[in-house]
Order: sequence, then C-alpha cells, then structure tokens
Amino acid sequence: MSQTMLTVALPIALAWMMYCVGLTLSIADFKRVGQYPGRVLMGLVTQLLGLPLLAYVIITLFALPEPVAIGLWLLALAPGGASSNAITHMSGGDSALSISMTAVSSLIIPFSLPLMLVLLVPDAQLIFPVKTAILQLTAVTLVPVLLGMATRHWAKGRWFEGFSHFAGRSALGALFLTVMVTVAANTGVFHQLFSVASVAAISLCVTGMLLGAFVAKMLRGDKVLAKTLAIEVGVQNAGTAIFVAVVQLQRPELALTPLLYGLLMNLPAFGLIYVFQRRKLASV
Repeated sequence: MSQTMLTVALPIALAWMMYCVGLTLSIADFKRVGQYPGRVLMGLVTQLLGLPLLAYVIITLFALPEPVAIGLWLLALAPGGASSNAITHMSGGDSALSISMTAVSSLIIPFSLPLMLVLLVPDAQLIFPVKTAILQLTAVTLVPVLLGMATRHWAKGRWFEGFSHFAGRSALGALFLTVMVTVAANTGVFHQLFSVASVAAISLCVTGMLLGAFVAKMLRGDKVLAKTLAIEVGVQNAGTAIFVAVVQLQRPELALTPLLYGLLMNLPAFGLIYVFQRRKLASV
C-alpha cells in the first residue's frame, strides 16, 4: 500500500501542486526572472556549492559516523524539486524564480552529483540516469506548470476566479497529502527521530535556509527573494538522495539521514507557509 502511494499518489499530488502554481504564473513572470540572471546564478551556486560546504562543516562538527555523514552529503548534493517549488509558492515566494532554479539544477545534478560524491566516497562508482532525471522534471514540474499557465491564459470570467480559488486551497491539501504519504512510508525510522542523524538533517535544512536568506540580502533582495532562496537552498530532494543510496550505491544504511530529512524538513517549511497564509488571511 505504501509503495503504491509513493509511486502513484505522491507524483500525482506533486503534479497537481505544480499545476496550481502554474495558475498564478504568466510568461511575464519568467521574463522578469530573466532580467535578473545574477539571482538565478547566485542561487544555483549557493545550492550546488554552498550547501555541500555547510554539510561538510556539520559532518566535521558533529563527528558524524560514516553512514550518517555520507547520507547527509548525498542530501547536500541533491537540490530540491517540485516540493520546494510548491512550498515557495504557498509561502509567498517567487514561484517563477524557484521553478527556473529547479529546471537548471535538475539538468546539472546528473553530472555534479557523481563528481562531488567521490570527495567523501572515493570508491563510489555512480552513473546517474540523465534521461530519467529530465523525464521526471518534465512530467512532475514543467508540464503541470505549463498547463496551469495555459488555463490562466485561456480561461475567462468568474468561473476561473472560483476555480483558481479552489485550486489554491486544494494545493495545501495536496502538500499535506505528500507529507502524510512520506510519514506512512517511513514509520520504520521513527525510533531514530532523536538520533544524531536527525540533528544533522534538521541542522542542514535550517542552516541552508539561513544561507539562502543571507545570499538574498547580499543581492539586496526583498523578503520575497529571501524567502525563495531560503527554501530553494534549505529544502533538498530527499528522494534523489535515497535513490542514489539504495539503487546506485546499493547501501540502504546510507538512506537513513535522507529519510529523516524527508520528515523533518516539513517543520520549518510548514512554519513559513503558516505564517504567510495567516498574514494573507489577516489582510483580506
């Protein structure tokens, strides 16, 4: 049952969230992102280089045992996907910038992850499936967003206003469903919630968010940019890290830290969403 939920319900929920994000976007939003290429570049550098550096500091500071350390390193090398896009949208960030960063990073990590993994695991033999990564990005992120944008462009009248309002509310439900599916599929790691692996996982998430916000401040960005970079840098793709640990490296013990991260990263993420949604309701 949990496997079916992971392979069927989870991708559908993620795709629906991205469709809801697309309903709020237009081509002009992406043109605006294109006017500030420095933001995309700095965001990607922070994701792909800054976060691994943070992970190395945490690994050294806590003197993490090898399985936990490698699991954390895998996380740091796997930038967020559709989940970070949806969280950015629902917390009032810049959705177009978030999607743009995800699209570019998803094309980079099939090459950067194997290259940087050997820095901590010298004997790792890793061939990342480039075609699979591109297909997943297209199916779960790009196509739903484009369909949502097309709906917004062609739909007219009060019908669309009502549907858009419904979609916005349902996106929160879809996000909650993804969390519940993740929790249900990973009950076996609950006894590790107070372990050093949990401390390492939540530390990477929180310090990554702080790093993203700091970079936004360096770019003299507003609160929207700070929120966007905080989420894009702090929310990693636990699924990718688990895939590499279990399938590519055939070392299931390395998946513990990503599994815990997949549960714990929802705490700060939902905190951001709650604060924004509450302020949004207060302003109505």
